[in-house]
Amino acid sequence: MRIPKKPFPTYKWRWAVYTPTESLNSPPVYLGILRVLRANEFGKFSSEKVNDGLRLVQQETDSSVNLVRSADRNIFRNSGQYWRGLGMLDEGKKGEIVLSDFGRELADGNISQVEFATTVLTTLELPNRRIESDIAEWDLVGLRFRPFEIILRVICDLQAQFGIRESYISVEELIGIIIPLAGDNGLPDEYVEAISLYRQNKLDLSHWPNCAPEANDKRMAREYMLFLEYYGLCSKVVDDVNLKERYALSSISVNEIIDLFSMEIRETELILIEKIIRRSEIPTNIERKRVAREVLERPNQSMSRKLILEAYGSTCLITGVRMETVLEAAHIRPVKYQGLDHIVNGFCMRADIHTLYDSNHLRIHANGDLILSDEARQKENYSHVPTQIALPSFVDLAQIDWRFKYY
Repeated sequence: MRIPKKPFPTYKWRWAVYTPTESLNSPPVYLGILRVLRANEFGKFSSEKVNDGLRLVQQETDSSVNLVRSADRNIFRNSGQYWRGLGMLDEGKKGEIVLSDFGRELADGNISQVEFATTVLTTLELPNRRIESDIAEWDLVGLRFRPFEIILRVICDLQAQFGIRESYISVEELIGIIIPLAGDNGLPDEYVEAISLYRQNKLDLSHWPNCAPEANDKRMAREYMLFLEYYGLCSKVVDDVNLKERYALSSISVNEIIDLFSMEIRETELILIEKIIRRSEIPTNIERKRVAREVLERPNQSMSRKLILEAYGSTCLITGVRMETVLEAAHIRPVKYQGLDHIVNGFCMRADIHTLYDSNHLRIHANGDLILSDEARQKENYSHVPTQIALPSFVDLAQIDWRFKYY
């Protein structure tokens, strides 16, 4: 097993800022803040309207991060690159909020979370030229790659060679093996061989280059795995013996990964989504599996379904269908974001409508307005979906409002 060479002294995998705040990538916080920017576009990042919006996001998402430190020092002073690095912001005058077309479409709900995530997977490159001010050393050695492609292909290769039990990556392996090999143009077999030897205690990494010498470098590297977890593409398991985080594929298959990274990426993000990603049906397949998995993993799912169907008279809120075998209980505020298993936080929906709702292709406003995504609106199956419904009196409108703003 060859020892990789560090391409240049400052080589590392950067995620946004050098002092990361992991919870900013949590979808409700990330999307909530993006929508504050959208509501105040062409204003100033430091305006009081923006600060008021950030305070509300912090309160309603239970964010542990202080989004407004002082009147002129909000989260964007230090961490605006979380939105710039993923292509949400364009250049404007100093201090002016200007969203990219990609950012506007995500903020307006015209792009689903999975479409956003798969677009980031396929387009994010290192060095990230949106946020890196000095890329001369990268260019000098001709180093350029897609980090998510490396991570996901390594997991696929591990599964192909060693089976499903070994198809995961730990943060320790990402930092100690994958990042150093990526800096020396590692071959697919080298990643798999090194990880296999390491797991057998046959590889001494003390002789390998340290590409995350500072504590924050390790946190930045971990952000890549957290992104995959946040958007349901990987699931995290903590090893009970040594408490190491392991990330395995969740709602995306090996074949979908191969297809995703075989796409020709020559367009803007919006054209990529419209002409390539959506036509591939990869997001649809991922969303379907993610929704099904989350339903099965919900605590007290059978009891919750029984109570919600009874409350709705076994009738789909949207379509009026009365056939219990195709009806499901949909949580308004998801359980993983402190949503209650109670009728005040539930809708009765036909299974396919539930999938539309949980994948954000159908959004419901607290006033009863229904909003379909561009993709769903183009499907003949959903031409019958009303533009407004009467919401039951027992439903908590605050939960509907929360979901509309943060999910």
